[in-house]
Amino acid sequence: GEDGILGQLFGSSRDKFFQDILGKRVAYFPRSEMERDSPVKGIKLSSLYETNDWISLRIRGSREQLDKSTMCYEQMLEYLDGGGSVVIPISPSDYLHELKMNVENELDIADTSMNVYHSGPSAVALNIHYDAYPVIVLQLSGEKEWIIQNDAFGDSIKDVNTWKNITMKEGDVLYIPKGIYHAATTKEGFNSTTHVTIGLLS
Repeated sequence: GEDGILGQLFGSSRDKFFQDILGKRVAYFPRSEMERDSPVKGIKLSSLYETNDWISLRIRGSREQLDKSTMCYEQMLEYLDGGGSVVIPISPSDYLHELKMNVENELDIADTSMNVYHSGPSAVALNIHYDAYPVIVLQLSGEKEWIIQNDAFGDSIKDVNTWKNITMKEGDVLYIPKGIYHAATTKEGFNSTTHVTIGLLS
């Protein structure tokens, strides 16, 4: 029901999500139109730095693993301030793991991939791409500008003529079916922004 994690994510649109949206189309759920608080607010970045050993560093498509022996938490913050991003795959030791388990239980699926994307000013963690599975996005802090494919579904990117632009604010939820091209950028005027993706693998 609406008391579960999906009710917290989608508000009164929970049933509509299952009936009309899941697996079918892109959908945007602004928190301002919901009567429910977001299940997670803000980001405990220092906690994730402590508990997670799989943080990757991203600047404009390049990626490398963060090595805690050579990059302390303060240095990671400096990297972010320089327009970098970190991608943190949520593991059982992380405080957000309970959210991952709750989504799996309520959707009755065996596995999700859950990643936190925390970006500095003007940062792009991933260039335009699509995922091989549907993704639920929850904005945790700051604002992010999304560009999402709006035609030529199933074709190559050169055939896409129209794009949807969405500004995600704290608590907003976005659903992107598999195979839909998209990318996200920190909105101008924000020093940092964070979203979490929940990939529905099975």
